[in-house]
Amino acid sequence: MKLKWVALVTTLLVVGLLLLYRRDVLVAWLRFTKSCPGCDLRGARLFGADLQGANLRSANLRQASLSEANLRGSNLAKATLEQADLSLSDLTDANLAAANLRTANLSGCSLINANLQDAALQRATLLFADLQGANLGNVDLRQVELYGVNLVSATLTGTLLPTPSPRQSGQALDFGIKRP
Repeated sequence: MKLKWVALVTTLLVVGLLLLYRRDVLVAWLRFTKSCPGCDLRGARLFGADLQGANLRSANLRQASLSEANLRGSNLAKATLEQADLSLSDLTDANLAAANLRTANLSGCSLINANLQDAALQRATLLFADLQGANLGNVDLRQVELYGVNLVSATLTGTLLPTPSPRQSGQALDFGIKRP
């Protein structure tokens, strides 16, 4: 009887510790398997992580640190990346369709050929980001910092672009868009 009680207490202690450190366990799992769809990774520290081809569909990465991470070809569709730091990350060929990127930092990010269709980018920072060939269909860019952004060959169907304010008259918006 006493042995069963000790085993139960030990099991509960281990489960409690796993729940206490759940995010750290999930981060370790993600680094190992590169798959964690729907996971709650709020505030996770993934600086410089190699997550190439990772499946993070519908994951909660709110306030996560993903600066300098390799997310090339990753699936982040419908993921929550609100207030996340993705600066200098490689998101080439990544799927960010319908992702929540509100107030995220994407400065210096490579988003070449990335799918951002229907993504929420309100108040996001994309300073010097490379969006060449990216799909920005139905994205509202009016409140997004776009200084130095490369939008050459980007798909802009249904995209709401910023307009210069009267004080900026005579100055061109600082991003390149090739229009037919």
